[in-house]
Amino acid sequence: MTAESRNWAVAAHASALAGVLLGGLPAFLGPLIIWLLRRDAHDPFATAHARHALNFNLSVIIYSIAAVVLSIVTLGLLLLVVVPLGLVAFVGYLVVTIRATLAASRGEDYRYPFTIPLVG
Repeated sequence: MTAESRNWAVAAHASALAGVLLGGLPAFLGPLIIWLLRRDAHDPFATAHARHALNFNLSVIIYSIAAVVLSIVTLGLLLLVVVPLGLVAFVGYLVVTIRATLAASRGEDYRYPFTIPLVG
């Protein structure tokens, strides 16, 4: 694998982190763009990292929507659980995204936990 491939893989994870800091929803855009660019460039390392980052960020969006819907259905009662759990999940998101970025920079594979494999 080349340094360029590692840089693209790092960018996939770092762009997701930047997206979260910009408001959350754009977190999947960076990995999506990198996945679309690199999948046809015969770059399996960067493509795999971008796909994992994309799947993880789409999974986070799905989990967040489910938490909001469940909070509405329970008339806000579930917020007593969702808010503290959301804070812990946010810290966990930061940790695993940074770990993935560091693994990509070292040329290692990384799989995010709790990821729904939506993009194959």
